Amino acid sequence: MPDYCSLELAFLMEENETMHLKIVLTALLFFPITLAAQETLIENEYKAYLDDFMAFDLEGIASHFTTPTMVIGASTQVRLDEDAIKDAYRAARTNIQNGYAYSKSSLEITQVTNKIYCVTNTFTRHNDADEVLFEGTSYNFFKETKRGWKLFLIQSAENGLVGIAP
Repeated sequence: MPDYCSLELAFLMEENETMHLKIVLTALLFFPITLAAQETLIENEYKAYLDDFMAFDLEGIASHFTTPTMVIGASTQVRLDEDAIKDAYRAARTNIQNGYAYSKSSLEITQVTNKIYCVTNTFTRHNDADEVLFEGTSYNFFKETKRGWKLFLIQSAENGLVGIAP
């Protein structure tokens, strides 16, 4: 005669393992969706920054940062407030390539930690005739704030491009 207690225990253990497996599978299914959602928010924020950069909308540009912001390139700069960010981009406009009309970007988003992402922007700057004036790369670090995902660190791969990439 079968031992019903042993059978019941075996059934409960199997049911518990099945439930555990379901929880793990559900987490694995939703984790990439959550990451994809975060990456989409960050990509949208960065693309809005690019649009503001190409329009040289200083208010718009500053809205994509949280302060203090650090910029690393030929020198390291810390911008303590929005006015400092606007001043840097105002100065950058006078130094950008002659004939600059727009930029084209190739973006790669990498999760650095649970709370930090890096957008690598490999970009070209063009004139109205679609000629390439400049090629560069910037590493743009985002963190989540009360206002959404915002830039807090930019590192340029090119000397002299600090804070003016794309």
